Order: sequence, then C-alpha cells, then structure tokens
Amino acid sequence: MTGVKRLPAARPHLPMLMGMVFGRLRERLAAEAPELRPSQLRVLEWLPQEGMTISELAECAEMTTQGCGQFVRQLEALGMVDVAVADHDARARVVRITDAGRDALARSAAVLRACDEAWAAQVGPERWRVFREVLEEVALG
Repeated sequence: MTGVKRLPAARPHLPMLMGMVFGRLRERLAAEAPELRPSQLRVLEWLPQEGMTISELAECAEMTTQGCGQFVRQLEALGMVDVAVADHDARARVVRITDAGRDALARSAAVLRACDEAWAAQVGPERWRVFREVLEEVALG
C-alpha cells in the first residue's frame, strides 16, 4: 500500500462501509492469527464440540453444501478438523474440530476481541453497545 488514505468519490453505502471494516479485520487477522482466513473462520466457528455433518454445517453457515465441503477439505488439510463417516448414514461425513482448530479459533477470537475493544474506545462504549445491538438485530432478525 502507498499509505494514501483512499476515500470513495460518493458517500459510502452500508455494504461499502462494512467491506472497509471487514478489510481492516482481515488485515489484522492475517498479521496476528494467520492460520485461518476469515472465510475458513466463518465455517470453523459453527462447529459444536460433538461435530456435525457437512450439510448441517453448510446450512448453519448459509453456504452451499459443495462450497462448505471445499472449506472443510481446506480445514482438514490444515489439521483444524477431522472428517469421518457418520454413524447414521455412510454417505454423510461428520466434521469435528481438532485441538489445532480450537487453538486457532481461540487466537482468532482474541484478535476479534481486540478489534471490538479498539472500536469501542474509538467511538465510546455506549455508542459501540448500541451499534452492536442494532447490528445484531438486523443480522439475526
């Protein structure tokens, strides 16, 4: 990067602003917890201790089964998950997080907490609390 602060010519719309914030987050994760890309983290965060099938994981992460399967293969190659045949259906695969996956998830969570704290300090704790509440309501509603 050149160090030039880039600003859009038009007033930024919400997806653009979210993308800019996500870009900062991606950079920080890459620097401080480089084992996982945010897209892989998104899949790994949904896995309960007992595991779940790839199709269940895809549904939770709002992905196609095929797309989720690709991420699962990447995570398996990184040693972050184990994949086994499901007891209930030989065609299904159960994905379980490994110790390495839990460790990477914990380091990523520490980076996310640090970002959360920095942004709360930037705008003030009350404004940040309200922002988070509104964002959760929109995202989960």
